[in-house]
Amino acid sequence: MTPTSSEPSVALPRLGVLYNPRTVEILSLARVSPGRWRTVWLVDRELNAQVGARRLLRRFGEVIDITGLSMAEAATCITEPLDGILATNDPDLVRAAELAEQLGLPHFCPAQVARLNDKFLQRQALQAAGLPTPGCVRIPAGMSLDAAVAAVAGLSYPAILKPAHGASSRATYAVSNADEVGQRFAERLDYPSEDFVVEERIPDGWAPADSPWADYLSVESLAVDGEITHFGITGRGQLAEGFRETASIMPPALAPAEWPALYGLAAAAIRGLELSSGVFHTEIKLSADGPRVLEVNGRLGGGSISWLAERVSGYSLLAAAGLVNLGRPPAPVPVPANTNGVGFAVYVQPPYEAREVVDITGADEVRAIPEVDELVLTRRPGDQVNPPEEGSQSVVAIIRGLAADHVRVAELLAQIEKSLQFSYR
Repeated sequence: MTPTSSEPSVALPRLGVLYNPRTVEILSLARVSPGRWRTVWLVDRELNAQVGARRLLRRFGEVIDITGLSMAEAATCITEPLDGILATNDPDLVRAAELAEQLGLPHFCPAQVARLNDKFLQRQALQAAGLPTPGCVRIPAGMSLDAAVAAVAGLSYPAILKPAHGASSRATYAVSNADEVGQRFAERLDYPSEDFVVEERIPDGWAPADSPWADYLSVESLAVDGEITHFGITGRGQLAEGFRETASIMPPALAPAEWPALYGLAAAAIRGLELSSGVFHTEIKLSADGPRVLEVNGRLGGGSISWLAERVSGYSLLAAAGLVNLGRPPAPVPVPANTNGVGFAVYVQPPYEAREVVDITGADEVRAIPEVDELVLTRRPGDQVNPPEEGSQSVVAIIRGLAADHVRVAELLAQIEKSLQFSYR
């Protein structure tokens, strides 16, 4: 059903949405806003060049152009007060915090966003809160290669090298010793243009060959004034080279009796970062030493998690996120949250060395699978890919649907991998 643009304005709060086409689906947000809030799109044309998208935005709310403006300047363009701000990606969390500070709105403060977005600062905060954390060293932009190697010599290996500010496993590498850190940096033509971290690798929970499911998952949480509610848990498929995601499943292939401990760990991490309100996506590794926090994100999880939540339970995490960012309690989470089979989202990742899509076959065969709701080709023949730099965003196709159980999902993963074929160069 197509959302309607006619929203009753009486008594509805105004929600400012920092629009980014990579993380905001216009129609999805327009579908959940009626009766909850009036949408005010905050649009930077340098990030959103498509004229058609801006026309669509105007159908479903007010549009304010903030192109080239600081958040202090953007605040002066907002003539009718906002009641909250929604950001759906890490860079926009920074802008949302700055704008909220200018407008006196509830949101993360800049210091809280720094703890959420900076992987080194977050590790420090979690360690100070008493949570088990791996050793972590920051390599600041401008540090020489020799100094970088010396700085990480005291860590235990294997370890992971990644940007201090980054998402989707962009430019993320497994390293086996300090010298390999130097080699990886030497391979980057733009080194040292940004801060990196080297973090000791948390021990694996099981070998990839032993299960179709990865040994990490995520907890989706909502908090208002210190009251934390957990929606549910999302499992993962085994990672592709470069720590790229290949599948999300909801609920996870994990006994429900194990969920409370993971909810408790996620809540401890949120509180350890001194956060009392917001939407949180906490990634947890099921290591051989017990569950360990990988990271906490102050936004909805990507990777089709909102879609999966609605598909398996009917609950809109997007609507909940809007209400929470208005300082209002979300709709009660269904208990149990996941009751309608197992939702899956498959992300077809190109080989690590691939740089261009040449050909695609088998899409119609996959679309004909009864459990498949949709297949979206995100790259076409001739499109460029760069897995090392794009991370999980190098995905070439997304397949989403609902199956009866985890056994069937595992069968579908194998069937999709066999049927949908890409060639590259």
